[in-house]
Amino acid sequence: MEIREETRCEVKVVGLGGRLDAVSSPIVEDRLMALLDEGQTRLVLDFSDLTYISSVGLRVLVLLARGLQKSKGRLALAGLSKHIHEIFKISGFTTIFSIYPTCDEAVKYIQALADVEEKKPAAT
Repeated sequence: MEIREETRCEVKVVGLGGRLDAVSSPIVEDRLMALLDEGQTRLVLDFSDLTYISSVGLRVLVLLARGLQKSKGRLALAGLSKHIHEIFKISGFTTIFSIYPTCDEAVKYIQALADVEEKKPAAT
């Protein structure tokens, strides 16, 4: 499993390459949860180089989404291959996650959400 990280316009982009399975999931989960602990609230997961995802890998995504929800954070997924997208479709994850063809589109989506939230008046 390869994990790459970069920041684009206040959005942390995490690229995953290889297999997200029972062997690699604990490593990925630790890194993603560490990002939450560091205060990251805007994340894009780039799956362009992901070749396989197991149910254990899907569990990591659910945990990340729950953690981000608690901190009012945002998550988008990008670059899913046809095979990975089919797994998401079968599992119902296409209705849970915001999925974009490219990282650039996913980053723009996260930025747009952040811009809208920043312009909202504070609740009184």
